[in-house]
Amino acid sequence: MHNTVMSRVDLFSYEACPFAQRTRMVLIEKGIEFELTEIDLDARPSWFREVSPYGKVPLLRHDGRVVYESAIINQYLDEVFPEPPLMPVDAYGRAQVRTWMDYCETRYLPAAHRVMAERDQPGRLAENRAKLAEVMRFMEHEGLRKLSDGPYWMGATPTLVDLQFAPFLERFAVYEELAGVEWPEDCERLRRWYEAIGRRRSFVETRHTLDFHLEMQRRLAARRAAAAARATGT
Repeated sequence: MHNTVMSRVDLFSYEACPFAQRTRMVLIEKGIEFELTEIDLDARPSWFREVSPYGKVPLLRHDGRVVYESAIINQYLDEVFPEPPLMPVDAYGRAQVRTWMDYCETRYLPAAHRVMAERDQPGRLAENRAKLAEVMRFMEHEGLRKLSDGPYWMGATPTLVDLQFAPFLERFAVYEELAGVEWPEDCERLRRWYEAIGRRRSFVETRHTLDFHLEMQRRLAARRAAAAARATGT
């Protein structure tokens, strides 16, 4: 990978982290050469605290300067490495991208999180499934159908909003498997978008299988059980 700006780019990541995945996708879409360092979030190396103020990933170090929070990293990369652009040229288009990036963070992700966090509570599961379906229908009818004819959110080429959502829609298969969630039948445009982004090299090179994600869920459940046992002294 290469870009017209010659500079040192380091990305600190965790292989199962969707936020880190979308920054890797931006780097690949931009053709930016970068050094990838994977961090074990269960055993963060002591030196990482000196690099990352929150101890979180992803973290970008560009010519020695640190940027963190994936959405901010991605906008930074688009400004510093302008080709190919991942934001529309017009102000309204850029506002739409930022609006839907925010929708991902403030609507889609909380709805998906509740489905998974409360999947063992029958009284909440149906409500949470319905809420996630409602969120997806809003993406379909107020977002994708109104913004462009496709294949991407803003038209013929991907933008930051496509990369914002892609890693989390990859994990939808986990919600289907573990929480019985179903893709709404009237979200066909959303499905076509996911198929289109799924063919991008940036997605193909960073995605994981369903088995991988299920194993990550198993490990997460084991860690939580162990933490609960320690807290109760059992």
